[in-house]
Amino acid sequence: MKVLITLLGRSVWGLVNSSWASMRKYGFVPDRVHIIDACTDGVDSEEASRRLRTVLNNFNADAEVYIERVEAGSIGSISSVIKRLIGEYHRGCHRIAIDVTSGTKDLVLGSLMNDLTGVEHVFYLRLDSLRNADRPYILIPVEGQRMIDVLAEGRP
Repeated sequence: MKVLITLLGRSVWGLVNSSWASMRKYGFVPDRVHIIDACTDGVDSEEASRRLRTVLNNFNADAEVYIERVEAGSIGSISSVIKRLIGEYHRGCHRIAIDVTSGTKDLVLGSLMNDLTGVEHVFYLRLDSLRNADRPYILIPVEGQRMIDVLAEGRP
């Protein structure tokens, strides 16, 4: 099973577009998604889940999507949730990816400070400009974006 742990910060489109890009570029179409949400009202995470399900359906994937609420600004709280998820799926020999694109600094730090053994990918969608960031992935000019697997680029 492929598992995507994705961080929801300020941009629902950032989360959805980066997931979409990783499916297209790397073929990482998840069977299960965990949206890590530090927002208090949950409105953005529900919207992200809805949009992500639409993208997944277009890849013929019927993935389960879970929302994991964490304490905003608490790197320790965030880290413990990510650590639990990585451990659980690594023990089950599942393929794990983390997407940090939409995450705020505390979300990104909380995810990357863990032992990443068993994590195959850390995805990041880099946009040259935020001008088109609030559009669906296919409407963002390709020359202004770069999908990066941070682990692959950072390893010798």
